[in-house]
Amino acid sequence: MVSIDKINIILKNFKLDYECVAFSKLESGHINDTYLITIASNSKYVLQKINTNVFNNIEAISHNKLYFNNFIQIKSQNYNYQFIHFIETINNEVIYLDNHKNHWNLMPYIANSKTYDVANNSSLVFEAGKLYGNFLIQTSNISISDIKETLENFHSVPFRFSQFENALKKTEIDLETILDELNTIKKNKEKMSLLWKLKEQKKIPLRLTHNDTKLSNILFDKNEKGLAVIDLDTLMPGIIHFDFGDSVRSICATAKEDEQNLNLVELNLDYYEAYCKGYSFQTKNILNELEIYYLPLAIKTMIYIMGLRFFTDYLNGNIYYKIKYPNHNLDRAKNQFKLLQSIENQYFEIVEITNLYFAT
Repeated sequence: MVSIDKINIILKNFKLDYECVAFSKLESGHINDTYLITIASNSKYVLQKINTNVFNNIEAISHNKLYFNNFIQIKSQNYNYQFIHFIETINNEVIYLDNHKNHWNLMPYIANSKTYDVANNSSLVFEAGKLYGNFLIQTSNISISDIKETLENFHSVPFRFSQFENALKKTEIDLETILDELNTIKKNKEKMSLLWKLKEQKKIPLRLTHNDTKLSNILFDKNEKGLAVIDLDTLMPGIIHFDFGDSVRSICATAKEDEQNLNLVELNLDYYEAYCKGYSFQTKNILNELEIYYLPLAIKTMIYIMGLRFFTDYLNGNIYYKIKYPNHNLDRAKNQFKLLQSIENQYFEIVEITNLYFAT
């Protein structure tokens, strides 16, 4: 149970001169526990407890955040958006380990900001595309060799499929009730593995990727203009398709990822066009032909991966993602597989839009 007293014990280990006078829990996100705290000077900060059941390579996460912190001290002076900055501990780290083996990081709160779980207009989607595109541009000269892999095989379809197979062998769930989902997973495995194979064959360049580019990981101002990209636990070397595909999956869907009425779930082509317009504004100048060619496949691949991960967690008894009811992960999986079908149905239009905005 978190209290002001406990928070103040934690804060004494960061380079912060004031105590917490109020706090509230922020409910967004599936993984970490996040708190908005107000200190005596009336400034606000975001305190986050990292879920080490998910992020078990704390050393790599700490290294990447500290490296990123040092990188942005120079970069942020000429940057149109804000960067997330981590407050260092008294030991000059960015993550504090408390006496209960909990890991914490602390960030300044960006005032007058808000997040969205679902896009409500094309202008918002355009802003999201610009912001994630700018994030790629502004970090394009970071030394990838100095960035560590925090989650091994995070977007590997072969790895995720092996996790699924292991869960399937052990699950107590009646398989007769999930035959449609099992069929979708198995019939799509091979074609959804292609991007990972190209990455492993070094045919697609490695870049600094965010790896969790959903809409809710962008802060917007009151006028729905982009402010900052947040949630940097998954910063890793990767291919651009991870970020592009996950953005479209999250931002251009017509419903939340746990919407149970599957008739409401599809890809909004107007949103996709708005996202491509924003994202391509600068990125098309650094992406090569092969990267651009596989952007449409990236959308299907990331949707498949997320559906597979939700479904595997359901088979495992919901040990990874936070849930609100027993079948929550099953509903998420069904939702993603319905979105995947929508992409298949609209694939010709998706390719046309992609070529329109990314063709040189």
